[in-house]
Amino acid sequence: MSQGILFIKLLLLHYATQSSDVTHANCNDDVPLMCPGVDLDSMNFYSVTWYKLSNLKRQGIIRRDKGAEVPHYYNFSREVEFGEKYSLFLQSVKPEDAGAYECYISANVGSQNLNLQVNLTVGECVTLAEPTTVTNATTPSNSLCNKQAQDLPVIWSIGGYVAVGVTKIILSLISILVIRAIHIRSERRRQQQQWRR
Repeated sequence: MSQGILFIKLLLLHYATQSSDVTHANCNDDVPLMCPGVDLDSMNFYSVTWYKLSNLKRQGIIRRDKGAEVPHYYNFSREVEFGEKYSLFLQSVKPEDAGAYECYISANVGSQNLNLQVNLTVGECVTLAEPTTVTNATTPSNSLCNKQAQDLPVIWSIGGYVAVGVTKIILSLISILVIRAIHIRSERRRQQQQWRR
């Protein structure tokens, strides 16, 4: 029994310590996503398919059979193509392109299929604002905008919190007294009804 538990712990440790391949890119970069850890030139396989993983679903992007020149395109939201060594080539990436991608290598008969995951992170797109020229014209409406708001003194803030706290306590006591009065009246009515019987 303990050997089985030890085996399960070792399996969990093995899968927990595996690192997934992460590719970092800046906004508008052209990014090739490679199938991690495999040399496709030396492998015997049938096809390579790329998927985007989101919400535990696989969305097909593109597939190409080994030796074929023309790939099969799935209904994906952006233009993609195969790069070198069956990499997924994404042009001008945006933050919405970030996420998990899967390189699925479909093996020939007698070999094992491979599902390899690549994570893409894309930096935010930053656009620089054009500098604007401000003229210093003084009008009555501009002079009102230049006044700075002053912070309230700390004692006023503390006083406000104390007032709110005291108000809550008073309302709670009033509620308790009203509920007690209603309870006492209902008890008296019950007692009067019992005396009449």
